[in-house]
Amino acid sequence: MKFARCRVFLLLLCALACALPAESPSAASPPANLTISNQSSYDLLNIRFRQGRSMYFVRLDMAPGARDDIENPGVTADLRVDTGLAFWFFKAVPLNQARRLTFCGEHAACLILEQVNKISRHLSGTVQSLLPEELSRPVCTLDQFRPGMAMSDVCSLLDPDPPRDDNDAVLTSLGFAGMVWAARLAPGQPSPDDHRLNGHDRLGHLELRRQLTAATLDSLLRTLYAQGYVPWQAELPGLDMNFTEMTDLDTAKQKDILRQTLHYFLQSGRGEATVMLAPAAMLPALADADAPQRDVQLFTLTLRQSSRTLVVDVAAYQGGEGGR
Repeated sequence: MKFARCRVFLLLLCALACALPAESPSAASPPANLTISNQSSYDLLNIRFRQGRSMYFVRLDMAPGARDDIENPGVTADLRVDTGLAFWFFKAVPLNQARRLTFCGEHAACLILEQVNKISRHLSGTVQSLLPEELSRPVCTLDQFRPGMAMSDVCSLLDPDPPRDDNDAVLTSLGFAGMVWAARLAPGQPSPDDHRLNGHDRLGHLELRRQLTAATLDSLLRTLYAQGYVPWQAELPGLDMNFTEMTDLDTAKQKDILRQTLHYFLQSGRGEATVMLAPAAMLPALADADAPQRDVQLFTLTLRQSSRTLVVDVAAYQGGEGGR
């Protein structure tokens, strides 16, 4: 009788064990991939993950509406999201429980954390603008910098210990065209025949950012025209223009064509456009050569309608080398 009761008890234990779900080793592990979804109205350039003293960056370059998968850090970390014009900070985000991060469009620094258990959490972060207050003065002006200068000279002009991005570019604010811009001063490679400096010791190029408005664009173009720059090339949705081929039109007419084209582009509210400007005195030689014969500094304007951002890239090219 005792044996029968023991046998029944063992059978009940086996049945109970089979009824309970077995936890696989992978169930406790964080997802290998983390989906990043940009449903905000801002560009997402990169994310910095920080846990204690450890940190690393992930480059995104995501326009509004874009989505991508990255390797999941699998830890609880503080996030710094770089939008180009501001930092968004989120504290103690449990990435080990996350399968998707959605940056939402309700307001700035808005994050929806979708967990592996399909429960979503709405997190609000803090915002640090990369532009100073409206009436404040910038630290420096653009004409104090030139691509190719030593990074030590760059940093000596700026505030001590400025923030940097995932490419080790120094982030600051610069004055140009009567406006204050969020600026990135990125290190680059020296020319092959210059061994005085190495690697990241030289300033590679400068990037300026502001919100895209017609007034900002007009002021920028007026300043560049006053400095002797003229349109060289422009790319818009469904339209490419090379102003060196407009031989029957004088410079004033070419500028007017560009002005009207950009006006219609801004009115459309969609797409992306780029405009390259070069010194008028050097444009004929630039158009006919594979590489500039003399040192030249070019401006490339990028107009992004999706995030309403104007990006100005300032790059120097060395004569005879064809490189920055």
